[in-house]
Amino acid sequence: MEFEQVLRSRRSTRAFRSDPVAREVVRDILDAARWSPSWGNSQAWNVTVVTGETLRTLKAALAARMGEGGASSTDIPMPTEWPEDIRSRMNVRRPAPEGEPLPPTPSPNVWEAWGAPALLLFAVDERLAPEYACFDSGLLVQSVCLAAADRGLSTCIEAMMVRYPDVLHELLPEAAHLRFVVGVALGHPDEASPANVFSRERIGLDEFVTWAD
Repeated sequence: MEFEQVLRSRRSTRAFRSDPVAREVVRDILDAARWSPSWGNSQAWNVTVVTGETLRTLKAALAARMGEGGASSTDIPMPTEWPEDIRSRMNVRRPAPEGEPLPPTPSPNVWEAWGAPALLLFAVDERLAPEYACFDSGLLVQSVCLAAADRGLSTCIEAMMVRYPDVLHELLPEAAHLRFVVGVALGHPDEASPANVFSRERIGLDEFVTWAD
């Protein structure tokens, strides 16, 4: 696709088909994304690709922890409050045609990565100050999502998948020295799901751009 078409067509997919994404395709996406910029060319990135039985175990463990109702303690602090003008834009869904209510969120849900067959966990080295390490990680996340869209795949960036890092560290002991930042569900979109067809909006340029001539 043309670059601007990729930017405008990428969306957060919340219903995936179950068919797997070939490892070679995931490698191809990450190989393209590794050309993202980073602070001082540090390239201090870490990505764990979770699929198959490990992903099924992870989904079950996260669902169980959520069911316990325990408070989460993320590796990277997350906002707990938002100014009203920002909060008003969050989690907005446009009404269905002719005033009909939107259908309920389909199952599987967020704790199951919306049914995606692959989950990419992005993390930073615990020795690094998280502010710019997370900025660099975000650059890589964006590149991964755009590279996936260019290949006809879909993604959903999910902070919820790292809400219980102790579960992640227990299941992925090789990540003991990492702080988990965010997860990205990856797979083929379920085109028939209403979760993937609602209209999206973006604020206008004048709402976030200041010109200093």
